[in-house]
Amino acid sequence: MSTLTNNRLQALSDNVWLHFFQMGHFSSTGVRPTVLVRGEGSRVWDQDGHEYIDGLSGLFTVNVGYGRREIIEAISAQLSEIAYVSPFSFPSLPQIDLSARLAALSPTGPRSRVFLTTGGSDAVETALKLAKAYQRRRGFADRTKIIARRISYHGTSMGALSVNGVTSIRNGFGPLVPGARHVPLPYRYRCDYCALHSGCRGVCADEVERLIEFEGPETIAAIIMEPVQNSGGAIVSPPGYLQRIRQICDHYGIVMIVDEVICGFGRVGDWFGSTAMAVHPDIITCAKGITSGYAPLGAAIVRDTIADMFVSENDADKFMHGITFGGHVASCAAALANLDIIEREHLLERSREMGTYLMRELEAAIGQHPNVGDVRGMGMFMAIELVRDRTTRESIAEERLMSWLSEQLKQRGLICRADDRLEPVIQLAPPLILTREEADRCVTIIAEAVHALGRKLNSTPTVIALNPPVEAPTAVAAD
Repeated sequence: MSTLTNNRLQALSDNVWLHFFQMGHFSSTGVRPTVLVRGEGSRVWDQDGHEYIDGLSGLFTVNVGYGRREIIEAISAQLSEIAYVSPFSFPSLPQIDLSARLAALSPTGPRSRVFLTTGGSDAVETALKLAKAYQRRRGFADRTKIIARRISYHGTSMGALSVNGVTSIRNGFGPLVPGARHVPLPYRYRCDYCALHSGCRGVCADEVERLIEFEGPETIAAIIMEPVQNSGGAIVSPPGYLQRIRQICDHYGIVMIVDEVICGFGRVGDWFGSTAMAVHPDIITCAKGITSGYAPLGAAIVRDTIADMFVSENDADKFMHGITFGGHVASCAAALANLDIIEREHLLERSREMGTYLMRELEAAIGQHPNVGDVRGMGMFMAIELVRDRTTRESIAEERLMSWLSEQLKQRGLICRADDRLEPVIQLAPPLILTREEADRCVTIIAEAVHALGRKLNSTPTVIALNPPVEAPTAVAAD
């Protein structure tokens, strides 16, 4: 077992800079970090030998689970052949094979072109640049605006950050890339449009068209949306919503980008959220589960009618965009092995079946708890929205609630996310190989934590205080 020596603790305090994390926590007296050193299946172990179910798949990433020798050996074999091929100059064999395979799986069509990147932000950045360049190539130089949803997360590079709907992440980095516009999200549990109706009336999709008309269709390059929005807690697009967005894009000549960085590769029970919801985007952005986290990789999968605008004998027609490590040979080899596992072990079906089971068991265990407002999700991607009062849906506004709740879950052996970028939620997205026994354990731990929350809210109605620190607060990552 790897150990956390005094020298490593000092280096952590002095030199490490985690993402979306306040490193000052590690300078606090008595705070001991949790360093994950080993993983197998759906479980991980820290430096002290404590075992956890990884209820977040790392970061919605390790879809096929930890310890997959097949992927590790594919990476090693590729590195033994050739360690790097410049994507600026030469194709590589794994790049060719992976591109063909992704095109065959993607709802963008079998003649799609695949622009490989290093991750999700790069994939979104690529899609945004491509949409603007495509509109300009069509003769619409004024089509520069991008429509996204409020509270949506699409990455942190400057273009992706600009379309982000999470203002707390955008603020402080201006001026951003101009032209981002944001529309309401289809948030059924707290929908202002449908609150008094029994079902979705589609008004949130109508708002997209109203914004286009207000801004002027001739100024809009693209719309970007997730099938199931992560930020806010597994908010599932209602039936017909994405089809309506598709119709709007077709009517006004707008590029439809579907962000599948989290939803792709079995997370919501199909290869993509788009395929699960029977919609055909112009561009799909993906990452995370494409390699199950064994190597960094992302992709923009582009419909041929858009990609063909940049393919000719004329050098001036090429897409002027590139990333040194985009489509790295080792990452492509990892992705191919990962796709083999997903297919061979029928993990798409398993995601649907186990997701249904988890949702049912969560509903049975805590669905009527006075501090649980909503249990929602799709496949192995779900969230429990927490409220002060179930009847009135009053929000919880206690300070530091998420840190306290994360620690409650972790102390019981479950790593998942407690997040409050919209309303407080517990997010659960375990590996697709999660066993029935592990699923039951997740439900038990979440129920215990929710009951602990209820007792805490009743005893301290205004401020939730952290327990005396034993370990560092769990980071609330932005993805």
